Amino acid sequence: MFVTSVLSFILGIYIQAIHAFSLKHLFVFLFFALASIPFVFRKHQKIAIFFIIASFIIAGMVRLGIAISIQPPIILDENKVVYEGVIIETSPATKIIKISKPESLKDFRIVFRTPQNLSINDRIRFFGEMRELTPTFKNPYLTHWKWLKRLEGVFYEVRGTLIAVRPGKNLIQAWRNALGKKVDSSQTKYTGVIKALTIGDTTGLDEDTKTLFLRTGTSHILAISGSNIGIITAFFFFIIRFLIGRNYKLRLRGDDTRYASLITIPFAFMFMLTAGSGIPIIRATIMITVYMLSLFFERGRHLINTLALSALIILLLYPHSLFTPSFQLTFVSVLFIIVFAKKFYPYIKIENRVVKWILSSILITFSATLGTFPIVVYHFYGINPLSILHNIIAVPLMCTLVMPLSLIGLALPLGEYILQIAGEILNLTMNILTYLDFGYIFPIIRPSLWEIILYFMCVLTFIYARKRIILALFIFVMLPLVLGYSYIVYEKRFNNTPCIIFIDVGIGDSMLIEGPEGLRILVDGGGYYRGDYDIGKSILTPILLSRKIITLDYVVNTHPHGDHIGGLPYILQYFKVNHFATSNYFIKEEKFIDVLKIVKEKGIPVQLWKKGDRLHFSDNFSILVFNPTEDGQMENLNNASLVLKVIYKNISFLLTGDIESDIEEKLVLTDTPLKSNVLKIPHHGSKNSSSLAFLHSVKPDIAVLSVGSGIKGLPGIEALKRYERLSIPILSTDRNGFIQICTDGNKLSYKTFQ
Repeated sequence: MFVTSVLSFILGIYIQAIHAFSLKHLFVFLFFALASIPFVFRKHQKIAIFFIIASFIIAGMVRLGIAISIQPPIILDENKVVYEGVIIETSPATKIIKISKPESLKDFRIVFRTPQNLSINDRIRFFGEMRELTPTFKNPYLTHWKWLKRLEGVFYEVRGTLIAVRPGKNLIQAWRNALGKKVDSSQTKYTGVIKALTIGDTTGLDEDTKTLFLRTGTSHILAISGSNIGIITAFFFFIIRFLIGRNYKLRLRGDDTRYASLITIPFAFMFMLTAGSGIPIIRATIMITVYMLSLFFERGRHLINTLALSALIILLLYPHSLFTPSFQLTFVSVLFIIVFAKKFYPYIKIENRVVKWILSSILITFSATLGTFPIVVYHFYGINPLSILHNIIAVPLMCTLVMPLSLIGLALPLGEYILQIAGEILNLTMNILTYLDFGYIFPIIRPSLWEIILYFMCVLTFIYARKRIILALFIFVMLPLVLGYSYIVYEKRFNNTPCIIFIDVGIGDSMLIEGPEGLRILVDGGGYYRGDYDIGKSILTPILLSRKIITLDYVVNTHPHGDHIGGLPYILQYFKVNHFATSNYFIKEEKFIDVLKIVKEKGIPVQLWKKGDRLHFSDNFSILVFNPTEDGQMENLNNASLVLKVIYKNISFLLTGDIESDIEEKLVLTDTPLKSNVLKIPHHGSKNSSSLAFLHSVKPDIAVLSVGSGIKGLPGIEALKRYERLSIPILSTDRNGFIQICTDGNKLSYKTFQ
């Protein structure tokens, strides 16, 4: 019943995150549910269970609702002011600040971006402008960090300049900083990994190291979790028990174990504080504390209930953590380890300790891998089925050698030499992992929430299949459900109604054409002119994989400006692409050359489209090319954009790239069949595009504007007024986000993310 109650609490948090209900109404419902339990319980216990579950669901909603309502809304203006505050959360590029000045914003928590290496509890002064923290890209299938911060109760950010920094006076953080400096000064190898293992500081990990651990399925080692804290507490437990056990009477009564378990608990909490108190280590500390208390009181231990209790405590403190990979992976992995150990460990009856340890390690790694498989694929889009081998090598070396040696080196006055020994062992481990870096499968189709639930139901049903009722449930319920759902997914993927999806990529363009019979075409990939944010990796990949797309029939680049080509290299590198299409005007462009290098390396056929080309994909689905001409001279790359007309039966879409009014005029004067039901507004609504003559020729039923903040003057007011004058409705990605327009060949339907 306790586990069911915790699951109900989790469900409540999820419901409140998706549909924010009024906190006042929730308190009323919670009071009613709680008050009803004593009256109902006397006569109808089964009905009372319903009220208990309902109470936990509402309690979860209330807890997240309280977090969201911590900060009241404020009136924003464009004035820049000086702020002062304390850092309460830090990452390499982003800091969460608790404001102390100005007085009107005291205790507000805001986001401040700076690459400077700052520590928790540092007091900073900064100058800037406060803005509301809203998700940049409004697309489904994405868990945006700004959305998570809003669930945490952080609604604003200050964009500005750091003025001054004063070290904080927090003793625990000062202790962690001192340990970090000792690691840095030891000149050992892989200082970033050692700090991650000992003090939970992952800011020093470079991308190559994180990628290696991700590809080999050993990333969990870098996040201090159950194995790390279990080794540390076991180390202290056995030492304390040995010392207490020297008293014969205490050892004879078994009190050496009881007292050692009680004395060990503070060491677990000390390590938790030293390691940064992340979600995995809080969970592990709670579980170990409950375990040690059960030893002291000589009571039976129910590990599932212990796991549920630790989840409940963490969610009470940090309800938003439910949506983070760290929380999901750490609890699901431990749950499956408990289930598999209880079910299959008794079958390991080999007396040889080494062989038994190897088999136990394989069982633990296999169970954790099987349990976290859909969650890993959902968040990271790849999996390594050989991670069992990698973990059998990496876990003993890093958790039983590198981490204890590093902690000893940090504790001793002249521990630099011990840290260097730990670094050498770590270097050996990294070399082995690098040598064995194979077997990683990427990308993998991304599961939906219901598919993840279905996966867990099938796995758990299979584990307990020896019970007749479970076997019957699998054969007569689960199997038909899986087969039916698979058929629906197949039909949706390969026999879908044709759609064009306009993805919110900010200022740029990216469109996904989902044609009949599974045809998939990606037109442009968004991107930025400056910075290293990869739209292809962070935006397009999760959307494509969530829509069950790992193969693209065509990737089309209308022209090689950064906001159209920036996300394509990643897609071309990692997805199966059957054709790459563009025009022949861009051969001297640097970004275009980089794309061509990938295309050549991957052996992707290249097609150069020009005016007059017509591509037939089925009897009713085709694409016409209206621009550029084969012999034209294009000094302006915008005007060299591919202009495509997508036709399905009696409905057509006109995709215009970034052409401007002079190309629009040529298309009109040459009697190009521009009339279309849907128009992708040229050049993000620039005032130099969307001329009246062009709009009169197209006569669209609806227009789509792909635009975002970042470039002044886009969209242009003059262009928008021309659409208003002709009563052409506009959907825009900056306002509506992800836009999907579908057709049965005779009429249109659309839906938007907002």
